Amino acid sequence: MQQLSNNPAPPGISAEAVLLAAQQTADPVAIVEAALAKMASDPGAMYEEAVIAALKVIRQKEEAAYVRLTAQAKGCKTRIDKLTAPERDNHQDSTQDMILSIARNGSTLGHDADGRGIAVIETGDHREVWYIDSHGFKEWLRAAFYRAHRTGIPELAMSTAISTLAAIAKHDGSEMKVHVRAAKVGDVYYVDLCDDGWRVIRVDRDGWQIVARSPVYFTRTKNMRHLPTPAAAGDIAKLWEHTNIPDVRRLPALAWLLDCLRPDTPYPILELTGEQGSAKSSTQRRLRDLVDPNKVSLRGRPKAVEDIYVSAANSHVVSFENLSYLSPEQQDALCTLATGGGFATREFYTNGEEHVLETKRPVMINGINPVATQPDLVERVISIEAPTIPPVDRKDEQTLEAEWQKDHPSVFAGLLDLFSAALAKLPDVKLNDKHRMADYQLLGEAVGLALGKPAGHFSELYAGAIAEGIDRSLETFGVANALQVFMAGQSTWKGTYQSLLGELAYLPGIDRSNWPKSPRGLAGQLKRIGPGLRRIGILIDKQGHGRTGSTICITCSPENQL
Repeated sequence: MQQLSNNPAPPGISAEAVLLAAQQTADPVAIVEAALAKMASDPGAMYEEAVIAALKVIRQKEEAAYVRLTAQAKGCKTRIDKLTAPERDNHQDSTQDMILSIARNGSTLGHDADGRGIAVIETGDHREVWYIDSHGFKEWLRAAFYRAHRTGIPELAMSTAISTLAAIAKHDGSEMKVHVRAAKVGDVYYVDLCDDGWRVIRVDRDGWQIVARSPVYFTRTKNMRHLPTPAAAGDIAKLWEHTNIPDVRRLPALAWLLDCLRPDTPYPILELTGEQGSAKSSTQRRLRDLVDPNKVSLRGRPKAVEDIYVSAANSHVVSFENLSYLSPEQQDALCTLATGGGFATREFYTNGEEHVLETKRPVMINGINPVATQPDLVERVISIEAPTIPPVDRKDEQTLEAEWQKDHPSVFAGLLDLFSAALAKLPDVKLNDKHRMADYQLLGEAVGLALGKPAGHFSELYAGAIAEGIDRSLETFGVANALQVFMAGQSTWKGTYQSLLGELAYLPGIDRSNWPKSPRGLAGQLKRIGPGLRRIGILIDKQGHGRTGSTICITCSPENQL
């Protein structure tokens, strides 16, 4: 760049002539200097098209020279800076166009029933399905953009593109049904292996097979991990070498595992309890590895109800460990997850709209003592107490993991064999007495028959487990204990909730930590624990309402027992 000059136009030569001569030489510095000299007589000289073009060239090549020149343009530097600014906005627009072009040409856009955008991506040997706002789709888009243009996508451009694609998918795309880990079409079940080839396993009553291209849309989250490729020869018996489950609870555990692969029915909740060192967590981890491996297989206690639903939205199995307590609201949330439901909260950064998390998921929990205490939850729980492990039988974690990785494919194949055999038996299963989770009970009977157990064997085990759970839950309610003591010496009592609360208040030796504070609170607790009380022969019948309050009749008789 030549040395800049501040000399005015030579005497006798007009500034216009100097500017014209500079333009003809095509020297950008000369053009600008001539315009600066002309500014005294022509304030618009610096805005001539040739001058602005020269300044753009100078600014692009040498910023320092540009600053020195424009500093002399008193009163118009700001406007000149704008006119000569790099065309970043135009570049941004072209980047957006390129991103959208790659996304629309490389995928089919649609949306689910809630309007959330979905992208179906066809590759050379498989098909991928991602939610547009997911980590997986963004990774694919970044990789595709780099392959096409050998550059990355700025974060702001990515955010804008994702929002635009989600809107296109919602308003221009068709509705699609997507699944997480398990799906059913007709009488056939599909299980997503979550491997790089996006393969699935097809299971029906005639057997199972690996399918390279799924007939249904499976989507994934970034924490989901792949199931093993099942071995040619399955052996479900090897599972008991890697889990600490007593013989009497192995059939219910197998039925629970298979029920995790049936998205068309309610899911029972598996609760593992036992002393410290009874391998509860490792047992829970192995069971989850068979149906829904995850980056974090076991999570700590949820702090709020919303945490439970967020976990359910991001994985197929909801898994919590080392629980010592669940609030009544959290237990209600687990009940909702078992049969299907949702949680609504205010949308972030808005005042009026709701954000709804709706789903149905299998649940696993563990703790030293049972934490499922609400009767409504207890009837949905499969409770397994892990036996104590003698010190001489303990193994280090590395050895346990190596042995599991060796047997995992065989155990998984054995589980699939059992699933197919149970589906073949299921149409012939008849139940005399159906429990709360009747679909699970039906499957459990079919699993028992497939394993050579007599008809009714599973239902007997299941009924006993439910009775144990309800008896245990009653022990957590001081009112239930007090009512058993109160009715021990009589067969019938009649009165109001107010009078009953007064009668029970003076009984000695009763835990009153969750004692009702009013007749209305007592009525609510009796309604909640009523099914459990009937199991032990105490029947509560509401008689009517008078001036002194609602009247109830309590009868205690072995004939009332369920």
